[in-house]
Amino acid sequence: MITYLINLKRANDRLVSAKETFNKVGIDFYLEEAVDGKDLSLPHKNYSELKYNILHGKKTNLGELGCYFSHLNVLKKFLKTKEDWALVCEDDIEFNKDMIEIINGALKSKINFDLLRLSGGSNRTKEIGLPLKLKKIYKDFFLSLNFGFKSGTGCYLINRHAAKNILKKINKMSLPIDHAMDRDWILNLRSLSISPAPVYLKEELHLKNSYIQAKSEFKFPFYKRYWIMAPYRLVNELLRLIYKLFLFTKIKIES
Repeated sequence: MITYLINLKRANDRLVSAKETFNKVGIDFYLEEAVDGKDLSLPHKNYSELKYNILHGKKTNLGELGCYFSHLNVLKKFLKTKEDWALVCEDDIEFNKDMIEIINGALKSKINFDLLRLSGGSNRTKEIGLPLKLKKIYKDFFLSLNFGFKSGTGCYLINRHAAKNILKKINKMSLPIDHAMDRDWILNLRSLSISPAPVYLKEELHLKNSYIQAKSEFKFPFYKRYWIMAPYRLVNELLRLIYKLFLFTKIKIES
């Protein structure tokens, strides 16, 4: 397994924080310089602005473009290695002290997956993504299947199959990276998560000092936002439910 840390060159405070986080659990990483949204301009050949506006109900945020392309760059580098798995991390996270044991437990669980979502939100008491527990893997941590949208790409484990499919199928941005990666049925991959999440977002970095600044000011007015976005969200969640029920059944048969 190889580990990558995505960090903006101008965000040295986050790099210092991340180094401390990784050192605590004994994980070495390769530093990936993030694409800075301030260096991007529109139109962009790998960004569908109209589709983003319609599906996400927001105006363009160049910080989100930078985040999207940063993750794709990491996956491209990963595929140039001979490693089977990559741990991809953003720089505002904090690991559970048993992070390595939790990852090893998931890999040894005999339940196959291509993408393992490891990070939760800033609120450590609230699970996101409606996880259904499949199997205990270490202490009180379970390998789980999400039946709802799981936001965030703070930390995830990914194999070569998933990386190839993501680069092939969503190389052009039309949604934020977490929304785009959370559609297994389009990407033809199997994603699971760990519950409770063993990786947390540091509140002082994620909420109060975000470089993406995905604030409400980017949202279209309510009367514009929902008549174009709601039909897509409805269909998307219906497809998610169907796919997850199929996947749950398949996992049960396999085990």
